[in-house]
Amino acid sequence: MSTARSERMRNCERQCGFTLLEVLVALAILAIGMLAVLSTVGTSTRLSGQLRDRTFAGWVAMNELTSLRLAGSWPATDTLDGDADMAGRKWHWTVTATKTPDPDLLRLDVDVSDPAKPDEVVASVSGFMGRP
Repeated sequence: MSTARSERMRNCERQCGFTLLEVLVALAILAIGMLAVLSTVGTSTRLSGQLRDRTFAGWVAMNELTSLRLAGSWPATDTLDGDADMAGRKWHWTVTATKTPDPDLLRLDVDVSDPAKPDEVVASVSGFMGRP
């Protein structure tokens, strides 16, 4: 019985465990998987930042549209612009007023951009305003 047991132990010593090549292949597979995960996390972080900016810019546009409607007066010019603070940031807004076939109705297009990049519109909202 001791002979069988010692032979099993010798076979196990030769065949138990992983070879260096097997360990390196496993590490390579793990590294590729981790790179894919890190890439996905980076993309997700970037996109969530863009979504946050779009949301705040959309709120600025809706606030400005509502302010114009509540002002109770017809806009004097075809374009208005200004700056607003939202979520600790400055935003630049531009309102373009367009006449409609109905003389008592005006179309208002509000574009909001980051003051650092004025040519890049982050959010745009359109609405209508009736003559007071």
